[in-house]
Amino acid sequence: MSILAELSNLRVYFYDSSDKRFIRAVENMSFPIENGKVLGLVGESGCGKTVTALSMMGLLVSEPGIINGKFLFEPKEEDAKYIRSLLQKVKVSDPDEEMSNGDRLNLFYGLKKFISIEENPFTIIKNTERWLRYHDTVMEKIRGKNISMIFQNPLTSLNPFLTIESQIRKTLLRYNESIDKHEITDMILELLRSVRLYNPEAVIKMYPSNLSMGMAQRVIIAIALASNPKLLIADEPTTGLDTTNKYRIIDLLNSIIENKGLSMLLISHNIRLVGEIADRIAVMYAGILVELGDKQEILKIKKSPRHPYTEALIQAIPTDYDLKKGKKLKVIAGRAPNNKIGIKGCPFVNRCFYATGEIKKKCTSKMPPLVEVSNGHFIRCYLYFK
Repeated sequence: MSILAELSNLRVYFYDSSDKRFIRAVENMSFPIENGKVLGLVGESGCGKTVTALSMMGLLVSEPGIINGKFLFEPKEEDAKYIRSLLQKVKVSDPDEEMSNGDRLNLFYGLKKFISIEENPFTIIKNTERWLRYHDTVMEKIRGKNISMIFQNPLTSLNPFLTIESQIRKTLLRYNESIDKHEITDMILELLRSVRLYNPEAVIKMYPSNLSMGMAQRVIIAIALASNPKLLIADEPTTGLDTTNKYRIIDLLNSIIENKGLSMLLISHNIRLVGEIADRIAVMYAGILVELGDKQEILKIKKSPRHPYTEALIQAIPTDYDLKKGKKLKVIAGRAPNNKIGIKGCPFVNRCFYATGEIKKKCTSKMPPLVEVSNGHFIRCYLYFK
């Protein structure tokens, strides 16, 4: 299967002006997204999932933001030539910096021109204003038209002063230049039907305050689909929904993927929920990728190798049997490490039930490498490092 998008070695840091120090949000994050497939990105709250997604969308404004990385993406054919021409105008100092790989363009191309890093003491100098101004010109043709994003809280993503019809109409007109304005109402109704909203004729006349959380989420999905993107990023799309509506939204997203052939990055803290729809799963902890593999190997095959954190995430979600028997919920003991710059060893070592004796000494002394334990299955753990 061909690769639509590939994120490589993404590093995102912020600056805490009160403590006068840099904060590590994401460290060397890498994963591919295949055409027509779903990649699930899972981890506890605060591990860097949303920051990763916002970096891909070019929506990070906090300084310094992205300080390293490459994001290869294959845009629509009608946009590729224009985006490539913008990238070619950038004069880079590093001859090894890759502008493209076949039809995929590096949307972070030229980043090194705007940034310099000093290691001792650790200092990041970045012309954030110039970078954002340049990067926005590139991302204008990407956001919405090529990559759409479903944000966590649907009600805060909708304009409270505009009807649902007005908000979908604006999206359709912006990203579909050849659209027949006389047929636009029918297109809006069809979009709402496609996300399984009943009585769409009534819904289009409503304001966001008239919608339930589940209805608002479906409207947001309809708006995201209105531009016919190639990649859909769904950031915790079931937040605030009851159990029934959670699985209805997941079923809806699954149906959209199958019918439209989209690719999707699905972000959630619930690894079992992600397993309902994802083809591959990336597990993130403390801003670091700790496991990447096919859903079947991570969730289905009991004897398959797993990172201890992945194992803990799975055990923390009760099964139907556990609930019927009234079993006590399992929790991941301890706390996530702080976000200081240097991580000497494995970030999960103090919460890991396998980290004892000699293996713990290795875990605390040096960060384990990402090892391929089977075809396409990668784990960052000394348990599988030979």
